Amino acid sequence: MGGVARHVRLRLGKADEDAVAEVFVRAWAGISSYRDVGRPFGAWLFGIARHVIADEFRARSRTFPVAEPPERAVEPMTAELLALREAIDHLPEDQRHVIELRYLAGLTNDEVAAAMEATPSAVNTKRWRALLVLRDVLKDAP
Repeated sequence: MGGVARHVRLRLGKADEDAVAEVFVRAWAGISSYRDVGRPFGAWLFGIARHVIADEFRARSRTFPVAEPPERAVEPMTAELLALREAIDHLPEDQRHVIELRYLAGLTNDEVAAAMEATPSAVNTKRWRALLVLRDVLKDAP
């Protein structure tokens, strides 16, 4: 699922393909525990992705950066994209997840709700609140 890979790469960085692979390794290992309870299968995968991302952030917080150049060049971001990324990063966690899953991973409202274990109306409320904050922050951006 490309949406899962995009979501993991968005949260952890473009070069982190090991984490994307880990999501699918865990999914394969746990496929026998998957139960169809009316939620999309993709929501189950996004749940696994959330755990992998959290594990990676915990692991990164325990490591120390080294002064080595990156193996490959980082694509430059425009000022607008950097401002958007920074604005999204400053949203409350639940609003940030809604924006990332809905607009960056391309999930529907129902799929986002299933992935976040929330109702579609709660997701809609969080989405609109986040969009209002982003609009206000970005109107003053360079």
